[in-house]
Amino acid sequence: MEENYPEIKEIRITDHTKIRNFVAFGLKCLTETPRATIMLHTLPHFSGKDDSLPEEPPVKKEKLASSTANIARLVSIAEIIKREFASLVSANKGIPHNPPGTLLHQYNIIDILLEAPTKETKRVDVLQALEGKSHLRRNNTPYMKIYLSTCVRDDLVTTGATYQPAPPPPKKSRSARARAKKRLEREKAAQEVQDVEQTV
Repeated sequence: MEENYPEIKEIRITDHTKIRNFVAFGLKCLTETPRATIMLHTLPHFSGKDDSLPEEPPVKKEKLASSTANIARLVSIAEIIKREFASLVSANKGIPHNPPGTLLHQYNIIDILLEAPTKETKRVDVLQALEGKSHLRRNNTPYMKIYLSTCVRDDLVTTGATYQPAPPPPKKSRSARARAKKRLEREKAAQEVQDVEQTV
């Protein structure tokens, strides 16, 4: 029986929007919807994606395609979202659909965009073939997609995505553990005083 998953929210990563805006939007999508899944990607705008963030401003000259140049930024944003989500869940800060212990499952897709032939590229190919060149140049642009989901998505694996297990919950620092221990001791002492007062 095929499972029904909520619609995947797509977020296109660009270099002109601040990282904190991507992180805030991603966390909002993951915490407000049960069994939510978001897809972070670097596909160009002309791919027909429905982006909720502003369009990328025109660039006069670009050495590297944005879908390739923004891959490092994409990975950084995904890691920040995973870390912040784990912190929110462990602290149980107003996440009704994700009880303590809920972690993010990650699915990755790395592929290339094939350059669509145009009249100009076809003309160049013919000229190069007439010159005796057998290896014609093709521009294939790499891109990446990262799916973050609060539930296991076997359907993504069947489409060719690689699964990355959810990271372990964040450990408390030594100072945080010391504060928690002192707080428990104070609460215990206060409870003992209250019990003594009730017996008197």
